[in-house]
Amino acid sequence: MNSTTRLHREFQQILWEKSQNFRNCEFIFTAIDNFLHKYNRGYFTIVGSPGSGKSAILAQFVTGNPNPNLNIIYYNAQIAGKNTAEEFIKYICNEIVARGNIMVKTRNFTSLHLSLLLQQISDNLPANQKLIIAIDALDAINPDNQPLGTNLFYLPRYLPQGVYFLLTRRPFKKEKSGLLIEAPAQLLDLSAYNLINWDDELAFNQHWQQMQDSGLSDIAKKILRVLVITNQPMSVEEIARTIDEDEYDVEEVLDSWFEFLQLQEIGGEVRYSFYDARFCQWLVGRW
Repeated sequence: MNSTTRLHREFQQILWEKSQNFRNCEFIFTAIDNFLHKYNRGYFTIVGSPGSGKSAILAQFVTGNPNPNLNIIYYNAQIAGKNTAEEFIKYICNEIVARGNIMVKTRNFTSLHLSLLLQQISDNLPANQKLIIAIDALDAINPDNQPLGTNLFYLPRYLPQGVYFLLTRRPFKKEKSGLLIEAPAQLLDLSAYNLINWDDELAFNQHWQQMQDSGLSDIAKKILRVLVITNQPMSVEEIARTIDEDEYDVEEVLDSWFEFLQLQEIGGEVRYSFYDARFCQWLVGRW
């Protein structure tokens, strides 16, 4: 199997663009390397708020990794038309077939074909080689085209030896991970590190559009107002008391904005604020 990273043309430009924003995050690469050495297969996930550099980190890992024993397949779910499981399965299976010189009877690949091909690759991998499937923006997938309860992108629940998935995604609640896996797994949360946020006004506008995708209820407007005005972390109880609304309704709105919020435990209570102070200021007057 060819151990070099083959950059498919549809991903070449975005990899180049993303890698330009990379800043020194060697501790993340160290964590990934440690995971690869500790486990013979598994899922490694980088979680971070918008603009935290997840895509740049992954792009740098893909394009700048000097290890010839890592065979990396890259996929970006943020590219138009690439956020469906069908597109993902088709692309990844074709890449595996090409790299492993595997003969197949069909090109109408399904999730079953993906599992079978991963096993076939695993069986033929030299002892020192690993296959890494790197997926940027796992949360960008459109889940409406998948049966309820299936893994995002139909990612395998079990992995054969020598096969790894390296994922990036925005913050999520554990019960809404969209993944049920029985393989070694590690999550690296970028919020634990003091990293520069690279979001700009264009990104802020995109986040704002997503926040009001289903319309802003009166309660949502009240919550938005109090979070922006105070610009301080607040608990669900504090927000509900301030706007005179039910705590359950407040929590429901916050859950829908989860990826744009920062959670801090202060005095035994979980408190919410927007992920970046600049975004908070940008929201002034938007509603």
